[in-house]
Amino acid sequence: MNLDRIEQQAGHLPAYQIADSVNEALMESANLVITAPPGAGKSTLLPLTILRGMSDQALEGFIHDHLKSQGKILMLEPRRLAARQIAERMAQILGEPVGKTIGYRVRFESKVSDDTRIEVLTEGILTRMLVNDATLEGVSCLIFDEFHERSINSDLALALARQTQEIIRPDLKLIIMSATIDASIICQALQAPLIESKGKMFPIETVYADHDIDRYQVAQEMAATICQAFRNQEGDILAFLPGQGEIMKCEELLRSVLPSATLYPLYGNLSPEKQRLAIAPSKPGERKIVLATPIAETSLTIEGVRIVVDSGLCRKLVYDARTGLSHLETVRISQDMATQRRGRAGRITSGVCYRLWTQTSEHLMPEQRLPEILDADLSSMVLDIAAFGENKPELLPWLTLPPKGNLVLAQQLLMSLNALTPDHDVHALSGSITEEGSRMAQLPCHPRIAKMMISSDSPAIQALACDIAALLEEKDPMGENEDSDMTLRLSILRSARCKKNLGRWNRIAQIAQEYRKMLRIREDNEPIDAEEVGHLIALAYPERIAHATDHAGNFKMSNGNTIFIDPCDSMAANEWLAIASLNLDSTSSSSSGQGRKGRVFLSAPVNWKNLPAQTCENISWDSKALAVKMQQETRIGALIIDSKPIQNANRETVSNIICEAARKDGLSMFDWNESVHRLQQRVAQVAEWHPELEIPDLSTEHLLTTAQAWLPFYLEEGGKMKTSVTELKKLNLCEILWNILPYELQQEIDRLAPTHIRVPSGSNIRIDYRLGAEAPVLSVRLQECFGMTSTPTVDAGRQPLLLELLSPGFKPVQLTQDLASFWQGTYFEVRKELKRRYPKHFWPENPLESQAVRGVKRW
Repeated sequence: MNLDRIEQQAGHLPAYQIADSVNEALMESANLVITAPPGAGKSTLLPLTILRGMSDQALEGFIHDHLKSQGKILMLEPRRLAARQIAERMAQILGEPVGKTIGYRVRFESKVSDDTRIEVLTEGILTRMLVNDATLEGVSCLIFDEFHERSINSDLALALARQTQEIIRPDLKLIIMSATIDASIICQALQAPLIESKGKMFPIETVYADHDIDRYQVAQEMAATICQAFRNQEGDILAFLPGQGEIMKCEELLRSVLPSATLYPLYGNLSPEKQRLAIAPSKPGERKIVLATPIAETSLTIEGVRIVVDSGLCRKLVYDARTGLSHLETVRISQDMATQRRGRAGRITSGVCYRLWTQTSEHLMPEQRLPEILDADLSSMVLDIAAFGENKPELLPWLTLPPKGNLVLAQQLLMSLNALTPDHDVHALSGSITEEGSRMAQLPCHPRIAKMMISSDSPAIQALACDIAALLEEKDPMGENEDSDMTLRLSILRSARCKKNLGRWNRIAQIAQEYRKMLRIREDNEPIDAEEVGHLIALAYPERIAHATDHAGNFKMSNGNTIFIDPCDSMAANEWLAIASLNLDSTSSSSSGQGRKGRVFLSAPVNWKNLPAQTCENISWDSKALAVKMQQETRIGALIIDSKPIQNANRETVSNIICEAARKDGLSMFDWNESVHRLQQRVAQVAEWHPELEIPDLSTEHLLTTAQAWLPFYLEEGGKMKTSVTELKKLNLCEILWNILPYELQQEIDRLAPTHIRVPSGSNIRIDYRLGAEAPVLSVRLQECFGMTSTPTVDAGRQPLLLELLSPGFKPVQLTQDLASFWQGTYFEVRKELKRRYPKHFWPENPLESQAVRGVKRW
């Protein structure tokens, strides 16, 4: 390696000052953390100096061949564009073409040779390398660049690499590099030293907006600020917008007001040629404006930029564990992302950064972005881990442990795709990989897409699967507002291929071609059977098979969710569909109140007869019919294709279902009449007075919770099961509850708390036992108590009753627990009022010597 050329071409970069320290640290430590500000040269210079240091050590005898320490250096970049540019810049420093000493590999594209010693990779490539060869033979060093982005792929690759290092490759060097990251946590986890480069940043003026950007007017507000910056400042402009849609709108607005500027969009779906144009130096006399997504935040160097206009927004892929779907959301960026963006303005000279948010709002922004692993779909990751040979993902040396719930959901999905088998350990979070799962893991796509491609049974269907996979992985060329017909898009793709005029379909055609190469099949542009498209989609998304519930565009999917297709959409006329792309709206619900409605973007008709259906017995409680449902059903998930009644269902099963239903709906299933409530209160009163009796709890809540202990004995009568609320309400709950008590307790309760008491008139008056009341209540007409000298009692004489003395018209006239005192005093005041109101009744002056009466007694 030409040492003089490296120093000549890149010796001015700040990172050159730490190059020797980096190599010395790698001789002492297996792991290393490097931080350097944007523009310091860490990505383009340090890999070269590390390779040079390894070569020098080999010549001096410090390294032995059997340790493989003269192998390649692999450097991971989070984005394809950065990987290409960094490889090209390193090759330029060495004066070589890309593909010689320096090469790169990104998805479906590579430039490497037998001479390549440094490979710049995107993160998924390294994961696949580790899965295929856990020893990483021929590799001596892994560099994780721009690690602060904390993508799920970088976290997984680091965890697998650490596992390899700990078990079989202690000589493997791991280097973490970043500009903005909390290095202390990583240093502690990896037991690695930290080397910092001071870097060289020119002063940057920060201009804040008067108000936060309106998320519905992003393109307009960004265009206005870019015009202001263009007129007030000098130099090229780099503007950060959240996504491709906003970039295209902003570009359209700017072309009419800034005709002298050269506009370059920059986003992931652009062709490599157009991406290179965007990051190339400006031509003499040209002022360029680059409209970019976060793809330009890190690693990339765009020559001539000294003005940054930052919307403060980005697109984030959010995984909804409830639906198993991921969707893009526009969210506020974190402070570390804002710092990265701002730094682009100070690489070549002093610059200016326009921020479309207020300085006050900046304090509300999170300091660091969250690791993607915390809220991402983990199914691809779990499959890769299983292919790597680890059945328990939680045991890997993670920097951030993935959420257990999302791991379980990923495992369940992979099992439904037959990629994993259940583990013998019931506590394991992942099963063993199947032969089919191993084939799926070899394909660089989501397990769902891989399942679709490997399940095809003919070259023609496999070719169709490759076209579907490419279309699903890229942005829909027809847009989200078009008809959802997937077959239409595939037909247009094939027609464009035949005419060799791909245009906006070019990227999709390229991806489909790469998949065909992997499957070793030829291109197929024959007419398409729409139901074959639907069948392939159903293989990838079995839970999204949908059946029409009406003729107005409403469908129910096999996972139970409801969706809606505009009746004007050609797909709405089909009875059965397979849904390839949709968005569930959490704010809306179906007309029946069940599930949630979603909008369909891509779909195809499907013949349900070609889909795997299950026949099973459905014995369950129907809360609408208020009865046990007993049917044999043919189902696709939650969709019932056919059903017929079961005549002789298992009695124990039926009994268990009714008992379980009682836990939820028991208040409406049985006749909880007044007699039942009085019995419950009477028993509860004795239990409160005498806890030593250990009287069973007969409260409604407890009875419904423990229905399995008492209810089954009463569900069968005359050889027939009671299975409906109509029949259950005929059960005599008083008798059932009383029989729960042993005979001895029944007698003791009757002795301590009788239901009625006989008064002097001869009437048996019911006693009301009320929990929490001062005493049981006896409501009786005053006339029937003449001659009663003392207050009656219960609880073996320990508890006097509270007498509610009533008028002949059963209106309360007095409450007392001291009847003797009442006769001697208050009675005479009450007597005056009663004589006035009931003059035909007998109101004696001496009630204790008078005869009690039930009705009217003449004077």
